Amino acid sequence: MARAFVRVLLLCVVATTAQTAGGRAANVTTGCVDRFDPAVDYFPDKLAIEDAVDVSVEYRQSYKVVTVSDATEGGPPERYVLAQCGTPAPQLTGDLAGAQVVTVPVTSFFAFSTTHLPLLADLDRMDVLTGVAQHDAVMDPKARARIKAGQVIEFARVGLVIDVERVVAAKPSLLMATGTSNATLSVIRQAGVPVVANSEWREPTALGRAEWLKYMALFLNEERRAQAVYGVMKRRYRSLSVRATARPVAEWPLVMTGRSTRGLFSIAGGRSYVAALIRDAGGRYVWADNASVGFASVDLEAQIQRAADADIWINGGGWKNLAAMTVDEPRYAAFKAYRQGQVWVYERRETATGANDYWSRSVTRPDLVLADLVKIFHPTLAPEHAFEWYMPVPAR
Repeated sequence: MARAFVRVLLLCVVATTAQTAGGRAANVTTGCVDRFDPAVDYFPDKLAIEDAVDVSVEYRQSYKVVTVSDATEGGPPERYVLAQCGTPAPQLTGDLAGAQVVTVPVTSFFAFSTTHLPLLADLDRMDVLTGVAQHDAVMDPKARARIKAGQVIEFARVGLVIDVERVVAAKPSLLMATGTSNATLSVIRQAGVPVVANSEWREPTALGRAEWLKYMALFLNEERRAQAVYGVMKRRYRSLSVRATARPVAEWPLVMTGRSTRGLFSIAGGRSYVAALIRDAGGRYVWADNASVGFASVDLEAQIQRAADADIWINGGGWKNLAAMTVDEPRYAAFKAYRQGQVWVYERRETATGANDYWSRSVTRPDLVLADLVKIFHPTLAPEHAFEWYMPVPAR
């Protein structure tokens, strides 16, 4: 289903554009420009950020200025200058002085997280992938094929600790990380490898998270394709959400998330994209008033007090069956959702090595995540939908 969706989208973006006043008809998506002309707009295909709140872009003829406002928790915004290959290096002053410069379109890409891979997959640009943190965590078939062919190196095999020497020796055009405050990444930057942050997981909505597809597109000059891909997905998401939230609120199930570890319950924050997904699927989240934009920890007793009567439990995981859950933590039996067998996890597509497709494709396909949740919360609204990631924890 997902592959057919992408093929349809690719047909949508094969279109001609009028010649621009500066002489370019489209962005250069491979290679460099042959001759620089300061009068030319080298990015006639521009994109607009619609839902993401932590990323923005400004176009300046031969380069783009990209800002990630929440690159590291509590840290300042980071600004990256994306300069068109074949044009002179921009003279950066003021607040851009010292900014990370990346030559675009990038030709070799290192992905620290599997959540970065669907950004390439949906743009049909897996051809630039040359490095991943761990081979075993990758599930995308095109990425797997490149790994098998020896075209993708592994640079953080042990405990996700980056092998600096491997990265620097490979000289990728770009390394994308989940944050840039790590001292190891500073060393890599100083060695001449551009490093940029991807903080999509801190977006407050699933659509905002998915729109980081456009962030990747900026480094590939694939703005036109990204606009089309995101637009089709967003329309599907909105349409389904309107149907789900049209149900009377009295029919919305009460929903809890997470699991317990040593007496603390890890939950999705009340301002997280997970909380937004629950709301958009017609569910009432027990921690909707929590202020965290990511994950949060609460005392198990506080979770029992807040969620004992929750109808549905999602996003725990690692449990073989319901019986094994109470071996892990006997107090799970205090939750109504547990007693009624309404514990759902996103482990339908896992490999023997522990790779989970949810932590890849779901990033850019919140419409499918939403469809899974709607089928759980309101089964009659999505009778034809086949679960993509979610499954109930079996009784035994």
